[in-house]
Amino acid sequence: MIKSNDNPLRKLIWEMVPGMFILTVIAYIISLIWGFRLSVLIGFLLGFAYVTLSHFYMAETILRAVRQSKKKAQRMMFFCYLLRYLLLILLCLIAVRVKVLNVFAILVPQFFPRLVLMFNNLKERKAVKNDKSTDD
Repeated sequence: MIKSNDNPLRKLIWEMVPGMFILTVIAYIISLIWGFRLSVLIGFLLGFAYVTLSHFYMAETILRAVRQSKKKAQRMMFFCYLLRYLLLILLCLIAVRVKVLNVFAILVPQFFPRLVLMFNNLKERKAVKNDKSTDD
């Protein structure tokens, strides 16, 4: 039985957090072209926090789902997906309503996990390609 601390997905997400944070900072710096707005800064920070927490939640749900029957696991993952996106929609609706948060700044960090994974995949491919020990 896998302990929660041994969850390989959790480890992967921890490895992704610095890259996602760097991308968030870069996106915020680019947004400064249009001038400083506190709502954009708060939006980027909230978007980064949300994407990080939602991926940790997904990792824990996946760990629980693999211990269930197929039907129960499918239902569990569907509700995980539904909850994560309903919360994101709710967060965006609140941002539109209160005007203290920038919706665009909340949504942009949601793309960063995929970018970080793509970058890590390319980096690993180059490392394998340059590894001379695989020529045997």
